Amino acid sequence: MQISPPRERSLGKKQANLLAAIMRGVPILGCGKERHVLTDLDVRSALDTLAPGDDAQQTGELNRARPRLLNAIIGPEARRTGYISGLPRHGVEPLLRTVSETVRGPLVLRVVYGASTEVPLRALSYVLPAVRMAARLTAAGQRAPYLKIVLAGPLGSRVNALPGPVTATETKLLAHCLNRLLSALAPGCYGLYRTRPSAEILGALDDLVHTLTPARRAAVLDRLGGKGGATTDEQTLQYAAAHVLLHDRTNDVPLDLDLGTPAPQHAPVIDLGSLQERHFHHVRRLFATSGADDTSPTALVLTRHSVPPYTMARGGDLGLRAFLDGTSPQGGPLAPAARHDLRLLQTHFPSEELHDLLTVRREALQ
Repeated sequence: MQISPPRERSLGKKQANLLAAIMRGVPILGCGKERHVLTDLDVRSALDTLAPGDDAQQTGELNRARPRLLNAIIGPEARRTGYISGLPRHGVEPLLRTVSETVRGPLVLRVVYGASTEVPLRALSYVLPAVRMAARLTAAGQRAPYLKIVLAGPLGSRVNALPGPVTATETKLLAHCLNRLLSALAPGCYGLYRTRPSAEILGALDDLVHTLTPARRAAVLDRLGGKGGATTDEQTLQYAAAHVLLHDRTNDVPLDLDLGTPAPQHAPVIDLGSLQERHFHHVRRLFATSGADDTSPTALVLTRHSVPPYTMARGGDLGLRAFLDGTSPQGGPLAPAARHDLRLLQTHFPSEELHDLLTVRREALQ
């Protein structure tokens, strides 16, 4: 059967060609080692979902700015030098819509950290793809994006039954060090937010899990089994539901701004997450509603972090506290994932310079 080419939208031929040239070849990462590189037909089918501008002026603004912004986010240079890996399956359309929404307003780049009983030094590298993306967007003529860092340790520790005092202490140390790092590197404003695990939120997680049909419940467990530190099916389901609330229903999650400045209101959001986040992005679609209250997953760009950076790599890693105590990253065997992430960190700061930047009075972190 012959496939008809996608119909042209009001984007215009030149605009469609520019966007297709940027997106063609972008890796789409699925389950396991599944990897698909976007073809011209893939891209043009996705472009066909974009709504036209409201008027000639807005259409002109979109046509001028959208290719520059998209290239800064996921273009060849971003993937080559920005520690960017690609997009999750079903991630093209949300990204295209978000880029269009960004042309006339502020943009938020969001990075979410899970709970950890021992934060690795390489956790600091998790914000660097967002820092680099913000710099590229600024160079492309966009107002410097706001970097929103969400520390979900308080909520994650409750969901996965981790010791609360330990994760709280580690979260506090991580927040301090990220603040020092971002104050030196961020091209614009940023904020470090901490989740507040209220009884209402824990109840909302249960309610969200109960909305799953048996088939969708099984699909979530099949995709996420063994991921995120959960040890029971119920923990896995609640951990997935926590991703839905944190990423897609942010008004339902109370966050406390610990450091930095508040995020702009009602701004489009692009999440940057490790390769494992592609699994959670996929199952978040299973919680999505339809119609006017649609809560489909937000745009997600995948970084090259193959092991969640807030989790110590099993093959060998360096803890953030150990580093502050004077241990060198080269002092022992490290897992390949840890070496790669630390190398990214060291492109900004050699070890001694980073240690000087982060070192504080220990009593301030108790």
